[in-house]
Amino acid sequence: MTSRGPGEVRIAAGRWKGRRLEVPEAARPTSGRARESLFDLLGPRVEGARFLDLHSGSGAVGIEAVSRGSERAVLAETESTVLSRNVARLGSPPELSVLACEAGEAVERLSAAGERFDVIFSDPPYGKGTPPPPGIERLVAAGGLVVLQRDADAPSPEVPGLVHFRERAYGRNVFDFYTRAPAGGEPPFKTP
Repeated sequence: MTSRGPGEVRIAAGRWKGRRLEVPEAARPTSGRARESLFDLLGPRVEGARFLDLHSGSGAVGIEAVSRGSERAVLAETESTVLSRNVARLGSPPELSVLACEAGEAVERLSAAGERFDVIFSDPPYGKGTPPPPGIERLVAAGGLVVLQRDADAPSPEVPGLVHFRERAYGRNVFDFYTRAPAGGEPPFKTP
């Protein structure tokens, strides 16, 4: 995604390439460079993935995932008016689901429904010290990832049940990557 004006972002690749999304007034969208880097890091994991976008804002990250070939994306956002409009502008594709609730409630509802995701992305509001929602590890599919975005001034959060294996910074945006701890305590991936 790249920014287009103060209240829009643009889908950078895939079937909705070039489509513009409205950004909620209070949102702080991830920079276009950081989003591109995120999808470069995720690489082929996006194709066919079940994707969860917590603190979704405009829905840009989850919508980009489906645009790039993810099977499905669930977009969770408390203030979901703009998010719902963005999904409707794309024709309300069945691959995109909006949950109008806060991240913790979304995790509880999805967990109770037996949902599992290949990629979980969480970008909580900066400056609020928001930890990942309790129970997020229950939503990680076998071999799946959790990517937490934070400000460069904040430390990497501890996530019970998951191991931190990679950190990438893009300006003030930092992505922390987690996965389930493998048997034997070996790191799940080599850090490039």
